[in-house]
Order: sequence, then C-alpha cells, then structure tokens
Amino acid sequence: MARQNEKVTYPYPFLSDFLMRHGFSVYPHEMVCGEIGCPHEANRLVDVVARKDGKVYAFEYKSSGDYLLRAVKQIENYRLSFDFVIVVAEVPRNDVSVHPTRGVRIKEILKLGAGFWTVNFRTATQNELSKQQIANALRDLSQNAPIQSHDVGTDQKGYLETNLSKWFWMFYSVMDRRSNAATFIKAKQILARHQLFKPSDIVNQVQTIGKEKTVEKMTSLLKEHKFPLLIDKSKGEKSHVYSIVDAALFMSKINYDFHELYVHYREGRNLTEARDLMWRDLKKAIYGVGDRIASQFIRGMVLKAKWNFPLSSDQFLEKCRFNIQIAQQIGLIGNNYEELATFVNEYLNGNRGILAHALWYLRKRYCREALCYECPLYYNCSGRQIVDTEIRQIVEPKLQNPIPQNREWVALKFVHNLNILKQQPINQARLTDFPVATATTQLSKTFENS
Repeated sequence: MARQNEKVTYPYPFLSDFLMRHGFSVYPHEMVCGEIGCPHEANRLVDVVARKDGKVYAFEYKSSGDYLLRAVKQIENYRLSFDFVIVVAEVPRNDVSVHPTRGVRIKEILKLGAGFWTVNFRTATQNELSKQQIANALRDLSQNAPIQSHDVGTDQKGYLETNLSKWFWMFYSVMDRRSNAATFIKAKQILARHQLFKPSDIVNQVQTIGKEKTVEKMTSLLKEHKFPLLIDKSKGEKSHVYSIVDAALFMSKINYDFHELYVHYREGRNLTEARDLMWRDLKKAIYGVGDRIASQFIRGMVLKAKWNFPLSSDQFLEKCRFNIQIAQQIGLIGNNYEELATFVNEYLNGNRGILAHALWYLRKRYCREALCYECPLYYNCSGRQIVDTEIRQIVEPKLQNPIPQNREWVALKFVHNLNILKQQPINQARLTDFPVATATTQLSKTFENS
C-alpha cells in the first residue's frame, strides 16, 4: 500500500507510522466510537482507528504512566463499534504484569477479546543531546517567564518595575514555605481591600495599635476570606502574617524603596559581600525566612528587577526533588545533583539563578500540565527523545461482534475523512506524539503472517 499523505499529522505517530508500513489505512484523527449500547459515555474516544482487509480496528495506547486497566471500560465501548480492539502498552511498566499467562490483572483485558501489543521506546542518551542548545533554551525561558505561580500560563514575563511589584515579590517570597504559592495573590487582594497590603500601611498600623494587634487583625481578615493560612509550631496560624509584618518593618528602614535597599547594601562593599550581607539580614529580620527564601527573593530581584548581584553561589541553585526530576529528564544530570554546578559554570556563565528559575517554570508550565508539545525542550527531554521503537504483538485480537449501526457509522466516517485528511489538532495527543523519523519497528511472526 502506498504511504498516505506525509503532511498529515496522524494521532500517536509512532503507532500510525507502524500501521501504515504494515498495510493499514489510518484515520487521520482520534475518533469517537458509536454510541448505541455504550456502557461508558466518558470512554468513547479511540486513540487510533485503522482499517485493513475490510476490517476496522480500534487501538488504545497506554503509556507507562497511565494505569493499564483503565483500558477495560474503553474496550467495553470499542468492541461495540469495531471488528478488532487492540491495547498497545508501553513497556517496561510497574502497574500490571503484561505476561499473558502469568499476569493476573492483564486477563481482565484479554477476556474481552482484545489483542495486546507492547511498545518499547529507547531514549537518547545524554551525550546525544546538545548541552549548549539546552542552555540557550533555559536562558530564553528564564528571561521570558514569570517568577510567581499565579502568572504561569499567562503572557506575563515577571518583570518587577515598580516598588509595589517588588514589594509583592518580597510579600510572596516570605510566605512561600509549605504553601500553595498560586494563592498568594488572593492574600494580596484581601489585604489591599482593607488598606493593609502596602508596607507603609502595615507599618502605620503597627505604630497605631502595635505589632501583635496588627498581626491579629490581618490574620482575622485572611481567615474570614478563607485564605489557607500556614500553621506552624511557633506562631500557629499567624505564621504568614508575622512574616509579612516583619518584611514591612524591614523595608521601612530604607523608606520602602527597593532601589535604595540595593544601594544601601552596595555602599562600601563589592557585589558578593553586599549580596551575602543582605542574605544574612533577611534571615535575621523576617520571621520564617531561611536560606531558601532569602535566596529566592534575591534571585528574583536579580532576574527580574535589574539588581546586579552575582548568582554564582550554590545557595541560588535550589535543590528540591522537583528540580532534580526535571534536570534528570532533560539530560543535565544522572543521580548527582552537583553535576548541575558544572553545567552552569560551562554553559550559563555560572548563573545558578537562571537554571533554578527555568527548572521551576518547566515543571509548573509544561510538565505538570503535560503540555509537552509547547515545551521548548520537547526534543531534548529524555522522556521524548525517541531514537528507536519496537512494537510486538503479545496476544492476537479476537473478532468482535459490533452493533451494525455503530460499525456502519465508524466505516462511513472513516472513508469520508480519509478523503478530506484534515490536520489533527495538536492537543489531541500531546503526551504520545513521538518523533518517528528514525524509528525502527518489529512485529511478531503471528501478525506478519496473518
């Protein structure tokens, strides 16, 4: 069979490409199966639909991160519209044994007559990736990405250009411990409605009714509006507000002016000495601020507010399990987090802040939301850099007995859309659209001879 139009973006290209090379016609989109008799309305979308020798096939792909037995409800739907149903499972996997006789749970799929294939992706090794390319992407990402969680996914670039925006960054940073940072904008809005957000307003309140009553008042306002307060052993539910009030008092010493704060610490000191002194003073003056938060605040001011402190110390390379995971995924490190320091020194002029910010943003914007296609490091991600694909048939599918109206509807839709060949929307298969240009595939003799 001649290869279909190369310009069409087929769903799950690693599978569509394989099927076309083995004589199938492939439907150019995901397809909703027929509705008559379907027991599970929410499970009707078929990943890949194909046709061969007058029979229509439904393929359901399950990545290693997707629970395999979720396919059961989908098979129960698909078998009412298609002649054959086949589950394609990425291996290796940890949720269910895929052995057709020794595996216990896999039989829940096989007893429905579904066929079972496996796909094994061999990923690129670290030396196949361009570290300079990654560094350039990280630098661009940090320059154009926000630094606050509620701005992730917007067009905001996070620049701190006014004293009020810089104050919110300090406000945000001192609250950012074991809390959902995306909610901090809500705290700002609540306090601003009661003239208790600006540092000068907070200090005026302290001077009028005292620090303790100011803390109690602000805490009550946040509780009243159901803001999720952090509760710690020392300050209880007042923990967040103590940090905010201390930060306002800290800024009152230099007229609430962040440029003046920078100049004050620069006076008579080199940049590294000034940075380290401010870092220590923040921890001393503001309740709850430790190494991480002091580093976060200074890092943000350097990246987005034009402060000129060097970010070459490892304290600005935030070490957390999330950053480690992303760094491993894009091939920067193996199991040794300290390897990042070498990468930063060689490719980012020692600027740990750029890397820490970019790793945070990659996780928040792309990895958490599974927006792989939009990620600037899509083709450098070890989870996506596929250099070889092996597909094997484990169990041959059994001929189903679809409802005639459903099957006719599928067949007519298939023929109609093969003629139109509309481009598939990019968001239909974001996690599983792998490069296939260099893929090689293999199928068992059972299928080859059928």
